[in-house]
Amino acid sequence: MQAPALILLAMLLACRSGQSPAGEGLTHSAQDSGMPASDAAAEGKPADGGTFPEPELEIIATGLDVPWGMDLLPNGQLLVAERNGRITRIDPSTGKQTELARRPALNQGEGGLLGMVLDPEFAGGGGGGAFPYLYLYETTPEGNRIVRMRLEGDVLSEDQVLLTGIPKARYHNGGVIRFGPDGYLYAGTGDGRDPFSAQDPNSLGGKVLRMTRDGAAVEGISLVYSLGHRNIQGLAWDAEGNLYATEHGPSGEINGWCCHDEVNRIVQGGNYGWPHVIGDQTREGCLLPLAHSGEATWAPGGCAVLRGSGWGPLEGHLITAGLRGQHLQLFDLKTGKTSAIWFQNSLGRLRNVLLGPDGSVYFCSSNRDGRGRSQDGDDKIYRVKP
Repeated sequence: MQAPALILLAMLLACRSGQSPAGEGLTHSAQDSGMPASDAAAEGKPADGGTFPEPELEIIATGLDVPWGMDLLPNGQLLVAERNGRITRIDPSTGKQTELARRPALNQGEGGLLGMVLDPEFAGGGGGGAFPYLYLYETTPEGNRIVRMRLEGDVLSEDQVLLTGIPKARYHNGGVIRFGPDGYLYAGTGDGRDPFSAQDPNSLGGKVLRMTRDGAAVEGISLVYSLGHRNIQGLAWDAEGNLYATEHGPSGEINGWCCHDEVNRIVQGGNYGWPHVIGDQTREGCLLPLAHSGEATWAPGGCAVLRGSGWGPLEGHLITAGLRGQHLQLFDLKTGKTSAIWFQNSLGRLRNVLLGPDGSVYFCSSNRDGRGRSQDGDDKIYRVKP
């Protein structure tokens, strides 16, 4: 079996065979029969014609300023990172907010304090756990970076800068970080407005990265887990350990291409084609998305896979937040089709999604990000239960 690094190089060379400019040498493949997910999203109804009523909505917190990263402490308290650098602990039962720290993040455009995740073996507050750590993805004047913080009680302090050199720009900063079931830290990055960096194995832009909790490459292999991405916003795993990513499609910077936001099933060494192909366009060595928005725009944010029998037939479906789409969108991971659209145009722009241990889904609005229309009390954290 080839080493993962060699597999990555082989797929890279295959996708770039001939060194053709983007958009040349393309073929097209038909979607599955039936109504495409993109059409369903545009009409705001399930692709298969089924009916999954919206769950009851609960407001957890109000008055936030562009919340982005979220995670839950073992005691059920919610940690929230706002793009302006503020990190807050929220009591979901009362809505009480306790500010823990303010990071010196560069809050410009789509940059700032972005993703956040707790160590999977977190045990803070002097409880004897070996890993009282919180991880942040943040923008600085020099670039995007990943930082490890130490959280003990109400004291949050910087422990170590794990990774620097992730390209930054006013737009396309990526920003999601999550721990996988293998115990490694994954990060989804953007191309930093340099589309061809996504195909450069020496650039950290436009990639899914994988590392240890110390920021090192796993077993000495490249940090690059997959490449050919434009701007990843969400990462999630299903019960079988398969990784999925949501990412934003183009807005005219290459060939005048537009839209075609994607849900991708990520495999190690996979090349997802940007900036050579979009949507159903194929090129040797490049992988097709599981779903894409066609000529519509979802601008997907974070994502999670629903778990728990309380979700009934929706268990195992991927739920994503929609910024431009202004909805929660659910995908059947077996078919790639949209299974439900919830809260269409009623809550504004929706940024991120977090799954609780009881199957509840926490998600946040992003109406104060400069692109939305702020509603009373924005931004908010919401919760829906199975």
